[in-house]
Amino acid sequence: AEILDRTVLPSSRPEDFFPAAEFRPQAGILLGCQNNLNLVPELYVDIARAIDRRVPLFGVVSTEAQAEEGSRLIHENGLSTDFIKFVVLPSSSMWIRDYAPMIIRYDSERSIMVDAKYTTRTMREKRKKDDFMGFELARMLDLPLRSIPLVLEGGNLISNGDGMLLTSVKTVLENKKSLYEHDQIMHMFNDFLGVNSVYTVTPLFGEPNGHTDMFMTMLDKNLAIVGEIDPAVDPTNSEILDRNAKFISSITTSSGPIRVKRIPMPPRWGEHWRSYTNVIMANGVLLMPSFSGVAPAIESKAEQVYRSSLPDGWEVKRINCDKLVSLNGQLHCISYNIPSFVSIEGLLRRAKPTKSVIE
Repeated sequence: AEILDRTVLPSSRPEDFFPAAEFRPQAGILLGCQNNLNLVPELYVDIARAIDRRVPLFGVVSTEAQAEEGSRLIHENGLSTDFIKFVVLPSSSMWIRDYAPMIIRYDSERSIMVDAKYTTRTMREKRKKDDFMGFELARMLDLPLRSIPLVLEGGNLISNGDGMLLTSVKTVLENKKSLYEHDQIMHMFNDFLGVNSVYTVTPLFGEPNGHTDMFMTMLDKNLAIVGEIDPAVDPTNSEILDRNAKFISSITTSSGPIRVKRIPMPPRWGEHWRSYTNVIMANGVLLMPSFSGVAPAIESKAEQVYRSSLPDGWEVKRINCDKLVSLNGQLHCISYNIPSFVSIEGLLRRAKPTKSVIE
């Protein structure tokens, strides 16, 4: 849906005034940890090593004890604390991508956070800490917080940094339950997030989250990576992805039509879904999920899609996500990007440990 009559803020870098794209420079990245430091400690060590201080990395934990546990974990694996620090925020779930507020640049000097409803009322009762986490994060980042009366999940929003958002039809269907009409929903995207166009694609059939990040990502304002499934293996989802790819390639941006590159989808692991588009982008390094039991040729082909698509100087590193898959998520789901125009001084002041324990 195209939103008309938007006043575009003048800037030499206009993409800064829309929801920031993840391929843009980052000031910091949060990783949802909570109790999972015990369950998958090697995951956080692997991510910290792979990012290798290209961007400040903060593990989000619920208690001071978990922060101390995280610090010990890093120390025991031979890493200094400039690889990753830990910050206490009220939260229950590691899936920080879905419930953390979106950061929007308001003008050349000011930014705001926009906090959406998090899933249904029943889920909010069960995960109140996650829903209130945005207030504390906004305070740490010294940003005003505004609420948008829509159910939105970060894993189902992909920004090209140029005023366009892609989401799945799940977003529209969820908010129609609140008696919002389609046009009302689209205009709220404009009013609250500053975007001028929102496009909906079809989620994977049978995939429980219904999120776009399970089958696509964007590497530039006019470059999308979309999953591809062998029709002999899964004809229904093969057709869905082909249709999504064709639709996305019909969208025009300020840099021209979106170019679509296809990337293989790894086979499902029982009832669990795996994806090579559920990535973390961190100032010149892209972390790609990797899975045991997938044919090496498939993983190599997926990695080559990124290597041939990213700008010169970017690296691609694989992170084993076997244990995350069993929890119905991957790398993008547990991460949250803070764009470069936001100060992270408040986070650094609260982060633990305050100095390196390795000389």
